[in-house]
Amino acid sequence: MKSIQKSKVIHRIGNGSLFRSGPIAILGFVLILSGCSSARTMDLGVSIPSDAQIVTLSSVLASPSSFNGKTFVMKGVISSQCASYCEFVLKDGVYKATIYPQGFKFPKLPVGKPVTVYVQATVGDEQVVLSALGLKID
Repeated sequence: MKSIQKSKVIHRIGNGSLFRSGPIAILGFVLILSGCSSARTMDLGVSIPSDAQIVTLSSVLASPSSFNGKTFVMKGVISSQCASYCEFVLKDGVYKATIYPQGFKFPKLPVGKPVTVYVQATVGDEQVVLSALGLKID
């Protein structure tokens, strides 16, 4: 007799309250999925000038002194980011460089996404510091 009562309860739930909340649950699930998969553009810092020179990381590393104090655009992929969001690693082909924000803070950045960075280079003894003035993630 217990098995009959259990099946009646399941039958009633299946045709009753569960069925009525189903469309709401499906709508919520669709909204969650669409929020996770939607492409978002992120612009941080100053606007990237449309006429700014685009430079590869390999060019900067090959002749760092020629870029000292200059601003330019670099493109690549976000390879990683420090846990406190104070910097990220830009990968351009086989080369990688740490990018530091200047005048703004980085939020959590999407690793693996293409990024365009408007940077200023500061060159010292055997070091090149790349400071992000602006950043765009598509």
